[in-house]
Amino acid sequence: MTDLRLHRTGEGPAVLWFHGYTMDSTTWQPLWDRLPGWTHIGVDLPGHGGSPPIPPGLTLTALAGQLAEVARETGARRVVALSFGSMSALQLAIQEPELVDRLVLAAPTLAGTPNEDSARRRYQQLAMLHRLTGPGEQLADLWMQSPPDIFKGTERHPELRAELRAVVARHSWAELGNRAMDALTAHRHTGQDLALITARTLVLVGDEDMPAFVRNGELLRAAVPDCGLLTLARCGHLPLLERPDAVAPLIAAHLR
Repeated sequence: MTDLRLHRTGEGPAVLWFHGYTMDSTTWQPLWDRLPGWTHIGVDLPGHGGSPPIPPGLTLTALAGQLAEVARETGARRVVALSFGSMSALQLAIQEPELVDRLVLAAPTLAGTPNEDSARRRYQQLAMLHRLTGPGEQLADLWMQSPPDIFKGTERHPELRAELRAVVARHSWAELGNRAMDALTAHRHTGQDLALITARTLVLVGDEDMPAFVRNGELLRAAVPDCGLLTLARCGHLPLLERPDAVAPLIAAHLR
């Protein structure tokens, strides 16, 4: 039995939800409120929310194995994932294709593809600040600054931005101290890997997202056998959170 923290709400067929880096399953509630008729199961990924810290040496394949346990235990065959969570969802769909029938990926993140330089620099700055000050609100404020434009789209939505800051501010940041993310991000998704995915897949990209993630969307459309790609207007890197009213009908139609 997995030790990952799960958040459940609703009734109906089960859907697994994988959040973005430094977030947790509480961020999904506005979308869940707009998607009745499903059992929504938010998975707090390792090191996030109520789940245990990321153990040094945890690989993406091992994490996908944990998520496969969740899928088997809950009977969920549908997955919705955002940003860092989408990397985990992709590995699950590659590694255990029989467990995933429907897949929604927003701000798609492929392991081993070039990231935004500004994101890499910001992570280095976060590690340095963490060494000086430890965890706390100062890391949340630095992480949410642009560039990189991870949270830039939330500037249109002050209430959402404040709610996300509260979530990020309680993140432990333990992975900055023990470099536990190194093994997770060392993986590489190839075109051959992506061709193994049998799930009907929908990729959602904000029209104001960073170029690396727009490229990832095109790569997925080309490599995943059954994959559609939609670009969402007036959205940045977090379209599922920025515009839940717009994306909920798209997700509902795809999951059905």
